[in-house]
Amino acid sequence: MNKINKKRTFLISFIALIIFLSGMVVSLYDNVEGKFNHDENTIINHLNSEIKYFTIAKAKEADPGYQILSFGKDVPKDIRENLTKDLEEKMSNSLDMLENDSNFLFEVKNAKTKKTLRSKYLKKNIYDNDVKNNSIFYGVLNYDAKGELINNDTLYKGDYDGFDFADMFEGSFDIGYTGGENGTDDYYINGVTIPQSQIKVNTPGSVSVAYSVPKDVKDNGGMIYYYLNSWENYNSFAAGALMFASFIIALFILFYPKSVEDEVNPFKSFRKLRGEINIGLIATAITFGCMGCLIVSGYTINGMFLSLVNTLGFTFSGFIVMLCNIIVWALTFLVIAIGCYDLKYIVVDGIWRFLRDDTLIGDLCRNIKKSMDKLSDVDLSDDLNKTIIKFALINFLMVLLMICLWGFGAFLSIIYAIASFFWIKKKVDKVKADYDVLLASTENLAKGNFSDEITEDVGVFNSLRDEFKNIKTGFEEAVKEETKSQNMRTELISNVSHDLKTPLTGIKNYVELLQQDSISEETRKEYVETLNQYIDRLSTLIEDLFEVSKVNSGNINLDLMELNLIQLIEQTKDECSEVLSSKGLEMIMTSSNSEIPLMLDGDKTYRIFENLFNNVAKYALPSTRVYIDIAESEEDVMVEIKNISASQMNFTSEEIVERFVRGDKSRHESGSGIGLAIVKSYVEAQGGSFKIDIDGDLFKAIIIFCKDRK
Repeated sequence: MNKINKKRTFLISFIALIIFLSGMVVSLYDNVEGKFNHDENTIINHLNSEIKYFTIAKAKEADPGYQILSFGKDVPKDIRENLTKDLEEKMSNSLDMLENDSNFLFEVKNAKTKKTLRSKYLKKNIYDNDVKNNSIFYGVLNYDAKGELINNDTLYKGDYDGFDFADMFEGSFDIGYTGGENGTDDYYINGVTIPQSQIKVNTPGSVSVAYSVPKDVKDNGGMIYYYLNSWENYNSFAAGALMFASFIIALFILFYPKSVEDEVNPFKSFRKLRGEINIGLIATAITFGCMGCLIVSGYTINGMFLSLVNTLGFTFSGFIVMLCNIIVWALTFLVIAIGCYDLKYIVVDGIWRFLRDDTLIGDLCRNIKKSMDKLSDVDLSDDLNKTIIKFALINFLMVLLMICLWGFGAFLSIIYAIASFFWIKKKVDKVKADYDVLLASTENLAKGNFSDEITEDVGVFNSLRDEFKNIKTGFEEAVKEETKSQNMRTELISNVSHDLKTPLTGIKNYVELLQQDSISEETRKEYVETLNQYIDRLSTLIEDLFEVSKVNSGNINLDLMELNLIQLIEQTKDECSEVLSSKGLEMIMTSSNSEIPLMLDGDKTYRIFENLFNNVAKYALPSTRVYIDIAESEEDVMVEIKNISASQMNFTSEEIVERFVRGDKSRHESGSGIGLAIVKSYVEAQGGSFKIDIDGDLFKAIIIFCKDRK
């Protein structure tokens, strides 16, 4: 299975699992809907404070003489007014919340005033057993004339047999407790200290109060229905669904082959993030996702989400609600899956590897280590005083830090000493290993093994390693030059022997012929003429050898004078015209100027072009054109001589300018093979440059003279 198919299989199975789990959770809403937590603890948890204020308010309404708050003379007037105003606001709010709620039934009787207050929604006597049995919350409070709760079996005796002042007002005022100087306890209210005996919340007297919340709670928009049908009541269902689905997803991620996951590389965008960022994002996403699931599922089950969608006027409201729930659950399961996937890789690949390679802390530690290594690097080619000062400064700072830490500094100094020992030992071992590498390379170099090369980092010896490379290169070049010199010396002996032998043999033979008495005068003259040619050839060879000797020794004397380069080339061409014309070569010369004055040695420059023209006459294809192009610029003058070779040029442009190398290696032509070498030497001696360019059968000799030579 290729990578694309593996990735497709993983994505299909993963998406199918996410959608299946989301759909399964949403389909369970109907089994949970309407199953409220109908017990009295729900009412107590949500409405305990409101019922307290409601009880006091109704008791006050049944008996206008009932004084709820009692203040002593030490209570400042502003404290009295603020406490009274706050209590009245709270009682008013509780009345608004409960009095008009059809799901909250009550009856208040005052034995002293004979006044009875009943809920307008109460159809029966609240004390009937039928009302009590059909209530999810039922309670009766009976206070005697002294305000003591006499119904000892009530569930609310602990909350209603006396009203705690701090409990009723601490949400509105800054209330604390302090111990008084006279041994009494004091309240600390908004910065004012007041003895606790000076403030009291009185319980009502001669009154009985009965409350009931029926089992059949109506959706009237009141607080009772809101609390009983709150989305929070379904949190246990949503939490259970999240844990179950997370377990299934974790099993899927855990047992899916890691080799396939490594190849498919899912969630690679998150894997690229640093560990802390990745974990923070995933944890935040999971938190918000879980909260979203709790809220959306709760409001969907209690019907409020659907009511909101209907209120906004959307069509297919039921489908919209279901789709939103599936999306929220699916996204939450997705981030949970990413979290499980990350956790799997952290555990499988190793927690230490994760901390080292994939976290910001790991990056920081690596950067610190690199900085420390860079700080501790020593280059023997640098100024060592700077390095010594650097280490001394570091140790000074460490000692100063330990001194500032006093007792802990002594403990830190021990750690510093141990760490310094291992650090120095590591550095020394590294220096020794680097030295061994360098020593082995030196031994190989001494044995003539120039192929050995130090490629690794050798620390403090890096500069020496670079010098060893230069030494090795120098040795290689020296060996090449020596080999080349030996080859040239051998070739010199061979060529000179051959070139000297040919004219000497001819001279010897013709001398013997001239000694015969039987030859005619005409034949004698012919032999003498041939003998002179051999002597001229031998003289030329000896002269060339003499020139080569001077070139090699650098003993070239230049007689510089201002010459017209164009005129000099024309003169040389004319003097070589006979040998050029014998091969049918047509010389074509082009120049932008008729005069180009240069400081040159006349004899040696003449010899330069004479050798080039003779070379053309020997090796150019007969009956072809030879071009002499002269180009002038502000800095120099370039002379380019081009011809077509008569034979294949099986040599390089570098070889042909070496001594005793001929273009025609069959050696049918006369010559020493050092003509182009002499040209190159004479041109360079006069500050110019000479090169040969070969393009197929086209042979180009290029000379450049500088104008600024004096």
